[in-house]
Amino acid sequence: MTNASYKLRIDNQRGFSLVEMMIAMMIGIIILGGIMTMYTNTRDAQRSSEDQIGLVSDARFALETIGYDLRHTGVFGGNNLPTTIECRKGGPCPTALPAVTGDCSAGWGVDIESSIFGGNNVVPPGYTCILNAQPNTDVLVVRYADSNPVVTTSLVNGTIYVRSNYQAGQVFAGTAQPVIPDDTGALTNNHQLYSRAYYIGNFTNTPGDGIPSLRRVDLVNGPAVQDQLILPNVENFQVQYGEDLDSNGTVDQFVNADAVTDFSKVYAARLWVLVRTDRTEKDLNTSANYTIAGQNIAIPDDDYRRLLVSSVIKMRNMVRVDELDAAGSGS
Repeated sequence: MTNASYKLRIDNQRGFSLVEMMIAMMIGIIILGGIMTMYTNTRDAQRSSEDQIGLVSDARFALETIGYDLRHTGVFGGNNLPTTIECRKGGPCPTALPAVTGDCSAGWGVDIESSIFGGNNVVPPGYTCILNAQPNTDVLVVRYADSNPVVTTSLVNGTIYVRSNYQAGQVFAGTAQPVIPDDTGALTNNHQLYSRAYYIGNFTNTPGDGIPSLRRVDLVNGPAVQDQLILPNVENFQVQYGEDLDSNGTVDQFVNADAVTDFSKVYAARLWVLVRTDRTEKDLNTSANYTIAGQNIAIPDDDYRRLLVSSVIKMRNMVRVDELDAAGSGS
């Protein structure tokens, strides 16, 4: 091999120069930076989309949960006339009911004459079962019996039921099934009693965590009243009550709880629920003003995305026939 051919071979095997490598690296960094920027933007857009979908889903869940209870409010098996049901709060009772552990007040769990009740931006007086409620948020109380009958063999100790038909009924606990008028009739059944109060608390499952949440105190097996988490990151809950002033079965006005003249004439409820995301979103102006139940609520820019939803729920079970006719004494 000649010196010339050897030199040509060496020249052909020579690598990139330092300048060439730096140019190549710079081009690579620019391309990689563009890819990372596009990835970050796509990820942020996807995250924002997920948050918005989550807000809609959470708001719908809250309204459907409360709405289900409202649509059943006021019916106690085959009877929607609480004054014909024995062992209700303040009524006659052939067999004493057991004490309810953690009851909001004496007889709160069986206060079925108050099928619906509420507090306007406050916890109603005497509700010792509601702790750490968010200020300036409403409380909604509903009572009804499960529409599904419970056969005698399926009665559970510690659970409160209503045995009823269209004529009469009686609240009882456990397996001690009472005898009521027309007790053997096909329309006489046992139904589990529900007493519930919805409110906004300032914690989730960890007291003191400061996360606003939709909560519910509930009459459960024991018998006991239990505080339950329904949905975290619910900041506000407001209710207005549709009242029938002229007893024609239709709503004449929607008013706040403190302006209701007679809760037994409330045939509908208008709900507002304000939900927020569980994570913040930087560089997003989240300040807003919301009009809820006739009041303006200003929200500062705190990086939480929010959604306000509203719904009107009709309560047909609250429209009651004449009690004498229902009891079989009418013409």
